[in-house]
Amino acid sequence: MPAATQTRKSAEPSQSILSRRVLVSIRRDQTTDTPRVVWAHEVPLLQLIHGEDEVKEVESKTLDEGYKAKASADVMPYNKRQDHIRPPSENMRLGWVFIGDAQSEYQRLCEAYGRHVEVNQPNCEHIYGRFGKGDFRRVLGQPTLGDLPEDQLRDLILSYGYALPLVTHESSDGERVAAEKAWAEFRGLKHEALVKLAEEVGVEIAL
Repeated sequence: MPAATQTRKSAEPSQSILSRRVLVSIRRDQTTDTPRVVWAHEVPLLQLIHGEDEVKEVESKTLDEGYKAKASADVMPYNKRQDHIRPPSENMRLGWVFIGDAQSEYQRLCEAYGRHVEVNQPNCEHIYGRFGKGDFRRVLGQPTLGDLPEDQLRDLILSYGYALPLVTHESSDGERVAAEKAWAEFRGLKHEALVKLAEEVGVEIAL
């Protein structure tokens, strides 16, 4: 990690505005609304392109309409055991905080959202100014581990090499039971415990 890179590990939520994954509805015409999951900092760009009144943030739980935790038994061949099915709103990582590289994200937006129809500049620059000005970085905020939702913390902890037992076809019954218990305990950890564990395994958020 470069010497100039700073990290924040505080369990106290920051007071700044943070960019999270949100669900928006984009009205294409009188009869077509398209749902889309984006970062909050992308919403002004979508509104610039489609019209401010045509892009609205909507409640994330609308993705879960018709959701069932388990499939009906009559569609499960051989009555196999099935794990709990996560709601679509969780699978889409709604509410997760943006913790990527700010400059790389700025460049991605410039490429993804094209150029302004009237002004000779990328739409991203039209909304946020040049990257060096600092406005875009301020929009992303400065999150700490304490700002991240539980599922995002779990994902980071595992990506940093936190080891949990895995079950293979060669695992004994005892090993299977031990693995299921370890995973259940990990999934059951609450926010404060996850922040502490993330610090212990060295999870860092670069500013």
